[in-house]
Amino acid sequence: MLRPRRWARLLVRRLLPLLLLLSLLLIASKDSLAPHFVPAGLRDAKSVLWVISHPDDESFFFAPSILSLLETGEGRLGSLLCLSVGNHEGLGQTRGKELKASCRTLGIPEERCVALDDPTLPDDPTVRWSTEAVEAAVRGYIERWSVDTVLTFDDYGVSGHANHRATSAALQSVARSDPAFPPVYMVESTPLFAKYTSLVLLPFHTIRTVLSPSTALFVNTPRQYLQTRRSFDAHQSQKRWFRELFVSFSRYLWYVSLRRAV
Repeated sequence: MLRPRRWARLLVRRLLPLLLLLSLLLIASKDSLAPHFVPAGLRDAKSVLWVISHPDDESFFFAPSILSLLETGEGRLGSLLCLSVGNHEGLGQTRGKELKASCRTLGIPEERCVALDDPTLPDDPTVRWSTEAVEAAVRGYIERWSVDTVLTFDDYGVSGHANHRATSAALQSVARSDPAFPPVYMVESTPLFAKYTSLVLLPFHTIRTVLSPSTALFVNTPRQYLQTRRSFDAHQSQKRWFRELFVSFSRYLWYVSLRRAV
């Protein structure tokens, strides 16, 4: 029977390199596998709206989906609505400009990249955003940009931030109550340990996606990964050592999985 220490050595020497090799092979085969990674409804989207809560959410949690959908869909339009300008530290004006720069890096036109400065939707984890305020803001831009698909957070909001969770709750609520509302897809949260595994767990998520037709998986190529890093670099006011660690090890900069809200 293998002792715990020998199990750990076996994991590091054999399993991790194998998983990384499989992940690299999956990335190299991305173009041929892509049809199996995205549900038909999402593949057919013509005008996609990403709804986030704060400037830099697009870089941290959504970039693989933005790059994949905008690069593969002929004539597909991308838009981004940030529900707050990120004024928690009094840097709202600066962060709004940084968001525009990040959007340009990710391929979203500046005129379709908007950060709201709405007193009912403050950048404050102690304030519960109302469903009505979120819905009103999002509906306005859905109509303005003729949106047919919405991407946002799931229930936990990846990081657990109250504003992320309120954004998700509001959009799930309206999607359930209004059949005419565009389909809503949510970036899935993961346990803390899995969040910082970079590419290691990609093979498992690939198998899960193939077996679950309602789940989507978006994977960055090395070029797209560097593009994601550049979008993060646009947010200079938010540079902190712990954010650099997140960027270095987070799986969300390499790949994201989504499921449709029901």
